[in-house]
Amino acid sequence: MDTRMMDHDHGYGLVSRFFHWFMALLLLWQLISAALHFAFDEAPVTDFFFGFHFSNGVLLLCLALLRGIWGLLNLSRRPPHRRGIERLAALGHVLIYLLMIAVPTIALIRAYGSDHPFSALGMPLFAGQATEIEWMTNLGGQWHGLLGWGLFALVAGHIAMALVHTHVWKEPLIRRMTRGSDLP
Repeated sequence: MDTRMMDHDHGYGLVSRFFHWFMALLLLWQLISAALHFAFDEAPVTDFFFGFHFSNGVLLLCLALLRGIWGLLNLSRRPPHRRGIERLAALGHVLIYLLMIAVPTIALIRAYGSDHPFSALGMPLFAGQATEIEWMTNLGGQWHGLLGWGLFALVAGHIAMALVHTHVWKEPLIRRMTRGSDLP
């Protein structure tokens, strides 16, 4: 396979960078839609952004699973995590990915237990239940939002630490995810 596609000691290949930045854009959309839904529930701008929230969540779930598989396939090639702070960063990444899987999965459980049909990305995923399954809809109501806001907090920390590494500690951390193969 083309070496530009694969991760390496100094950075990330095209596939990892595509996943990272596409998922970052979708997460930004999800944050905007959730914040608007929380602050202005009935506004037209909220309807526009939140109208894509479910489909984007399913897409993010699929991308997180694919990204996880790709990451495991590239594990031996990736930049090493030797220092303690790098190991903490790796743990933070694991938590982010676990939440990117858990949050939409909980939403799917909630939707499955609902008496409304559910579709995402223009495809019907399942019909509504004859009667609502209360524990499923309650699970989503209780945990989806809480874990979603936790995910956004971790992503904010991820961004902040990338900026600190790059601009304060003068380590080319952001370059590994923007230029990848161009590094030595």
